[in-house]
Parts: sequence; structure tokens; C-alpha cells
Amino acid sequence: MRFQTALSLVAALAPAVFGQLLEGTAVGPTTALSAKSTICNVLDYGGVADGATDIGPAITKAFACVTAAKNGATLYVPEGNYLISTGVVLNAGSNWAFQLDGLITLDVAGSFSGNAIVIKRATNLEMYSSNGKGAIQGNGYQVRISGSSQNARLLRFMNCTNYSVHDLFLIDSPTFHLIHNNAVNMETYHITIRGGNKGGLDGLDLICDSNCYLHHIEVTNRDECISVKTPSKNVLIEDIYCNQSGGMSIGSLDAGNGGSEIEYIHMRRINVYQCTQMLMIKTWPGGTGAVGYVRNSIFEDFWAYDTTYALDIDQYWYSHTTPNTGAIALSNLVFSNWTGTVDNGISRGPIVIRGSDVVPLTNITLEDFSMWTVNKDRVVLQCNNVYGTGYCARELASGATPTAFSSTVTITTTMSGFTSPTSPAWGVAGYGTTQSIPVYTPAALWGSVAAAEAATSIKTSTSTKATSTATTLATKKTSTTASSASATITATTIRTRGGPGGRGGPWRA
Repeated sequence: MRFQTALSLVAALAPAVFGQLLEGTAVGPTTALSAKSTICNVLDYGGVADGATDIGPAITKAFACVTAAKNGATLYVPEGNYLISTGVVLNAGSNWAFQLDGLITLDVAGSFSGNAIVIKRATNLEMYSSNGKGAIQGNGYQVRISGSSQNARLLRFMNCTNYSVHDLFLIDSPTFHLIHNNAVNMETYHITIRGGNKGGLDGLDLICDSNCYLHHIEVTNRDECISVKTPSKNVLIEDIYCNQSGGMSIGSLDAGNGGSEIEYIHMRRINVYQCTQMLMIKTWPGGTGAVGYVRNSIFEDFWAYDTTYALDIDQYWYSHTTPNTGAIALSNLVFSNWTGTVDNGISRGPIVIRGSDVVPLTNITLEDFSMWTVNKDRVVLQCNNVYGTGYCARELASGATPTAFSSTVTITTTMSGFTSPTSPAWGVAGYGTTQSIPVYTPAALWGSVAAAEAATSIKTSTSTKATSTATTLATKKTSTTASSASATITATTIRTRGGPGGRGGPWRA
């Protein structure tokens, strides 16, 4: 089948209306960094760059300086090595920045109440590094060796609006690395995350109330690369590099716990190297009938090198098979232009969908999968209870009621359009769980593209973006634009980037 962009699909998805980032609404802070001119330096409030003095109290005092400023302020952590032994909660504040130019290392015996740094209810915020050295080192390997109960997440944002996070290293968290809870008009980019090679060390977890843009993020770990949680809507995620991780995910979502609400998610240009999945949607059964939803979303331009699963949808995740009385409803989803290799195409083919027997998937589009297997001599595509078009999906006649069924498609020659992928330079071995993980090596992928992006005006500074999303995205990336009167999906013309493994990467330009 010839490639056809998912954004041109109309008839198969009607009457859904697709929209990712909201037109007319900006992401990121609404004023420039120059408007945050009062400098609140932690060194003026007891902070010492000696790697031994707890910087927690100094950050708290510097934040009091920020909130007292009348015309905007910057909380500044200069270059140097700092220790943090007590958790910090920065509550509220408007028109401010957190400039982290140093390395903050967590104390293994510290007291964090689950989070090292929390920023809550902030508006018009920019957290960033100006020198490319801003980092938080969690020393999770020492926590695991010592058996310490310290379980701090590195960086967490809660109920913040119009903010951005960029140009930071988040390394070896004892638990999760970066969390956005109930974000509104948020942008996160140029983030490098390196975690241990075990579960429970998520890269980035997202709950987006509305209008979130994640891009140019690299994650090495063994659990979720980027995970979208409930409730979330209007999210654009693109140019992501998942190395040795669990891959991209939605969920987990529990139908027995009041359901879930996830819609208008657009993931594209996702690259995975030796990951567990390219994308997993995971739900549990429960409740009665359709309980919550994942709908009206597009997942396109995924690339993989030797992944365990490619598209993996499991509505009985983690062996949760009862009560099989209800399920999260999955509908109006497009999976398009997936390329690369799976490890074992017979037991875990490019498409493995275990849909609900009670609430089958509907209006699902599977198209342009050009994948093959590293081992074995064929690929088996598996669809349980999937109604839609393409491969193992079954078309649902007009007016018909979906019923449970199982379908497999076995392909014994390479899928149409398949080209064997080349191992990319950014694909490296995973980190262990009992040894130190380096902060600055290998060099961050985003370090090599900042100048190029500035020169081509593809990526404008977050601090100066106060225009509408429609205008902003026309000069850099793009979201799809939805018509409120029809199911037509359109896309702004943009420059596409090459890809990993000799396709023009590491970043697309």
C-alpha cells in the first residue's frame, strides 16, 4: 500500500473531529525572560556550591524573593555542584523563571516526601538551563544499593498554566524523572532523561488538562519513555527518542475506577531503539459497558530498531481479566506509517491488539506498516475485537452491532516498503541499576541542533512566544487543525526531518 498521511483520512473516521493543540491558544510562558528581571540567586540565601550543603532551604528563600518581586523575577542556581537533602515545594507565583545552570544531586538519606522539587499552581513560568549544564542527579543506584526508603521523584509540576521546561538533564531518579500533573498550555523540549534499567523509573508522565506540546526529548530507561495518563486532551508529541525503554504509552487505565478520558492526542516522529514497545495502550476491565474512552487520536511515523512489541494494545493488561463486564472504549484511532523491526514476528508481530470482548474497538485505521522481524521468517498480526480498516481489523457494516471476534494475518515475505533499519548512533546499551549513571555523557542530542534550529527559525525561543498557537506552529512545528463542522483533518506544510540510522538524524531538520 502506498503511503498516505493519516491527516488526510476523513471518511473512515467520521463523525470524529480531530484537534491536537488548540488553535488560538499559546503554549509556554506569555512574557519574555527580560520581563523576569529581578534575580533571586540562591547563593545570596545560604546556598553553597560545595556538593555538601543542603540547597533546599536556599531555594525556598530565593523563591520568597521571587514572589515578592513586583515585575517578574528569576530564581537562579548558578553553575556548580549542589546537594539537596530536603524536598522543596514552590507554590504559586506568576511571571517568573527558574534558571538552573548547576548540578543538583539528591542526598541518598534525604527527606523528600516523594518529590525533590515540586512547582505548584505557577503561571507564566519558564524553567530552563542557559548553559546546557542544568541537571538533577537522583543517585538512584545508591538508593537501590543501600535499600533506602527514599523514593523521590526528581521534578514535578502540578496545576501549572502557561509554562515551559527545557534544556535540562534529569538523571537516575529513585522513581520517576519528570511529571506534569494537570498541565495547561505547557511546552517541554530539549530534555535528556537517563534512568536505571528496571521498571518503575518512568521518563516523563503527563496529565494534560489542555494544550500540551512535548518535543525533542530523549529517554534511556526500562519503563515508560513518555506516558499519557488520564485525563488528558489536546496533546502534540513529536521528535521523541526512546532508547532501551518501555516505549511510548497511554495508561494504564482502569475501567473499574470511574473510567478514563483521553482524546485528541497526536504522536508523530517517534523513534525507539531496542524498546519493549513502540506504543502501548493498556487498560483494565471493570464497571459496566463503555466506561471512559481513548478516542480521536493519531499515531504516525513511528520508527523502530529491534523492538519487542510494535503496536501493543492490551485491554486485559497485567492479566486483569475480571470483572469482564465493562471496558475503556477505544475509537477513532489512526496508526499510520510504522517502520522498522520487531525481535520475534511470530509471537509478537508488528500489530498485537487484545481488545475488550465487551466493548470492541471501533473506527480503527491500521495502514502502512512496513516492518519485519529480526528473528523467525514471518510476522503474525493479531487483532481481537478490532473494527476498522487495514490488516487484521474487520470492517463493521453500517448499522451493525460489534461482537467479539479474533483475527490473525500471517505475512511470509517482507511487508511492502520495508527497508532494514540501521543501528543509530544514539542507540546505546541500557544503564545498570547499581552503578552511577553519567550526567553529561554522551552529549545531549538537543545540544547539536539548537544552533541549526535557531538559524532556520523552526524553533523559536519559548520565552518570546505570546502569539496564538496557529501563528506559532506555522513557523516551527505544527498541530493538526480541526474543523468544528466536519471530520476533515488538515495539516500545515512543514519541513520534515530525516531520521535515525542514516535517514538524516539524529534530529530531523
